[in-house]
Amino acid sequence: MDRGKRYLLMIMAFCCLAVLLGMTGCLQEFVPQIFQEQENDADAGFANGDEEIWGEEAGEEKLPAGVLRLQVYFVEGNKHYLVPITILKPWTEGVARTALEKMIQGPSPAEEMRFGISTPLPPQTEIAGINIREGLCRVDFSRAFLDYDPGLEREVLGSVIHTLLQFETVNEVEIVVEGSPVETFPGGTPGEGTFDKYYSLNLEVAADLEDLAGGEQYRLFFCALLGDNETFYVPVTRVLDGGKDPVETTVEELFKGPRTGSGLYSDLPTHTTLKNFSLQGGNLVINFSSELLNYQGGLSGEENIKNQLALTLTALPGVERVQILVEGEAIVFPQGTSFRYPLTSPLLFNQLDN
Repeated sequence: MDRGKRYLLMIMAFCCLAVLLGMTGCLQEFVPQIFQEQENDADAGFANGDEEIWGEEAGEEKLPAGVLRLQVYFVEGNKHYLVPITILKPWTEGVARTALEKMIQGPSPAEEMRFGISTPLPPQTEIAGINIREGLCRVDFSRAFLDYDPGLEREVLGSVIHTLLQFETVNEVEIVVEGSPVETFPGGTPGEGTFDKYYSLNLEVAADLEDLAGGEQYRLFFCALLGDNETFYVPVTRVLDGGKDPVETTVEELFKGPRTGSGLYSDLPTHTTLKNFSLQGGNLVINFSSELLNYQGGLSGEENIKNQLALTLTALPGVERVQILVEGEAIVFPQGTSFRYPLTSPLLFNQLDN
């Protein structure tokens, strides 16, 4: 119904009510309420052009009181990808130690057999100590920590580093063994110094990149089928030439999809183009072409698109929420998956007990 007809109906309804309300003395209080509601209704639509476009905020996922959410990194057996696994536990002190202990413990034998994942750390590994101060987490392992296959060194170190970096108080990680720095790890990685978020997770380096140190890292989330065809989201770090806009490059690389032979897949239609975007105060509004609707896979395809976009885009520096638009409109996909509201990173994903 167009706005003119809506106003006409409002006026007619107002006239009918005026007679009744006038006799009861309520008219003076009721009039402002009618027009305030109408004004709010008119402003609830989406603005187009260069302005930010937001719908009403949907309720964000929240954990019950006393529940602790942790992510630990297990290794997928076929392609050696590190997969973040969400663990829910009763709240406890020493969350960093708890996360590392869970990673050393690994999945249960039934989970390992079902999903083909395992801990990359030697099972005899013990935590001698862990200390977090001024953004630096210093973790001290027993000597058994070094008894891993040198060919899996990136997975071993990456699992420890990125499990610890999930905590807001941790910006860097130092790994020592029996209280002393490791001069060189078994696979050749220098051990002295610290590691940060730039220690690549599931690294992919562009073939034409001449200087690895001068490249930029882009975190992308693709899909993997584990177990009985259950979808897990796998982060890939793609290293490319620097100097490009991070949002545009991240979207471009995400829609290119995973590398051939990687064992990963994407439900994002490859011909989709980025029309425009704006970032302000942690809110990213990003507008795609209509090709985004040319996806396959029904409801599961819609959910994968939603989660791939939310996980990838909220991993960008300074991005907390993302409003997805298609040709300037916040939409609901045909199978019912809603993009009307801003997205945050999914709270619960890659759970083994789904």
